[in-house]
Amino acid sequence: MLPLFFKVLPLLIKMLPLFNKVIPLFFKVLPLLIKVLPLFIKMLPLLIKVLPLFIKMLPLFNKVIPLFFKVLPLLIKVLPLFIKMLPLLIKVLPLFIKMLPLFNKVIPLFFKVLPLLIKVLPLFIKMLPHSIMQLLLFFINSSSPWSSSALYHFNWIF
Repeated sequence: MLPLFFKVLPLLIKMLPLFNKVIPLFFKVLPLLIKVLPLFIKMLPLLIKVLPLFIKMLPLFNKVIPLFFKVLPLLIKVLPLFIKMLPLLIKVLPLFIKMLPLFNKVIPLFFKVLPLLIKVLPLFIKMLPHSIMQLLLFFINSSSPWSSSALYHFNWIF
């Protein structure tokens, strides 16, 4: 475990100023974390298995951390809900661990495509109402027997 620590140490040193900003928030969340501690202890063997993959992904997380701190106040508000869902998360965690190598391959691609997605998003939002109207007109003009049923479900969804 010690060699892994020395691999991660330079990144941790880079992140230290950010952690300095987070320490006051940490103390606000500490009582909730203490409640969750027994569940995390149960998860520890699984986390140890996943640790090498997390270390490979650490440089990517280093890029994302400034964003994380912008979202952190919102995350703190959501934390009580997260604590309620934690037992379910622990049940699903083995499946996530099996999928983690796949995410490790996909995450760099996601960050390459993200700027393009951000550029296309306004166009998609502009087209969305038009697409919904086209779909609605299709259901209305359809002469098939299921059109009224489909229209009912369409209205129910939207």
